[in-house]
Amino acid sequence: MVKTAPISAFVQSRSNSHIDHLIHRVVMNILWSFTKTGIWKINRDHTKAPTERSLVIWEEALRRGIEMEGLIIYGKYVEHHRAKINNKWHHFESLPIPSRFAEDAYEWMDDKWELKKFLLAHRIPTAYGASVTNLEDALKIFNKGRKPFITKPQIGSRGRHTTTHIYTKEELIHGFRVAKKLCRYVIVEEHLVGSVYRGTYINGEVVGILRGDPPRITGDGTSTIKQLISIKNKNRHPEVAKVRITDHLKEFIKRQGLSLATVLKKSQTIDLSEKIGTSYGGYRAEEITITHPKIIKYVKKAGDRMRVPIVGFDFIIEDITKDPDTQKWGFIEANSLPFIDLHHFPLEGEAVNAAAKVWDLWDN
Repeated sequence: MVKTAPISAFVQSRSNSHIDHLIHRVVMNILWSFTKTGIWKINRDHTKAPTERSLVIWEEALRRGIEMEGLIIYGKYVEHHRAKINNKWHHFESLPIPSRFAEDAYEWMDDKWELKKFLLAHRIPTAYGASVTNLEDALKIFNKGRKPFITKPQIGSRGRHTTTHIYTKEELIHGFRVAKKLCRYVIVEEHLVGSVYRGTYINGEVVGILRGDPPRITGDGTSTIKQLISIKNKNRHPEVAKVRITDHLKEFIKRQGLSLATVLKKSQTIDLSEKIGTSYGGYRAEEITITHPKIIKYVKKAGDRMRVPIVGFDFIIEDITKDPDTQKWGFIEANSLPFIDLHHFPLEGEAVNAAAKVWDLWDN
């Protein structure tokens, strides 16, 4: 590593979007050349797209008369695709982005600490906190902030190794160690209250604001949490999974000072997990039409300052319809490869064709 370090530094210092695109094109051409051996194959059936994100992109391509193909590597359908535009094949992973766009921010936006520094520099709301590598520093931040707190890996997504509703030193230590299993660097920050929203930015426009909820229950003044979970499961949307009572769920509500036998007050709402999405018993709704204009401006500002064509921002706020400057809220993550399909299939609200916005990048 020592001998090659100067070479790596030389390459990185001269790296730019043109070089990156050139390398990407060469590598992808090599990958696709393997299909000639018969070991790897080409998928021309859009219904076999590996993810719904790729599916909505493929369906929109078909509507526009764009020929598109995917790779099958050792029998597995993967996210590598190509589309023929102006009689030329363009390779991409999930989301097709023309090579003329700058993509420098993609190198760091998935890093939660780098993102937090970016947000602070541009005066975009974010939770109080920092990245740490040792427990002593984690406790210093915890003792300065307002409880509850949250710990999560600096690199990583979708709630893996994340601990929320941390009120005590012991819970902080546990959460820190859980995050450490995935990443050396741990984000310790104040826990923001509210739903998690995905603001998707494409080509200078905020195209969708999707609300994502963890599984939640609301008290009636007489039923226990266990009974409320049963009622929730019986009345759930058909696309929403049942909430399972697990040790993790019990531990999660315990950190809130609750148990399965607790009777919630009437109208008292609690989360049952830090996991967001229908597969965990949560919910999703497209709410861009009711989002306060200032929130739209903040999402657009973040996208504009990053200078990338596509990015998905996650933020937490209690009331999407009210002035954000009157609420405690903030951005928590940026996603370089956002699941735009979520805007296509909300359980509530008007669907947004985000895939069309992606293909519109090729019209200019």
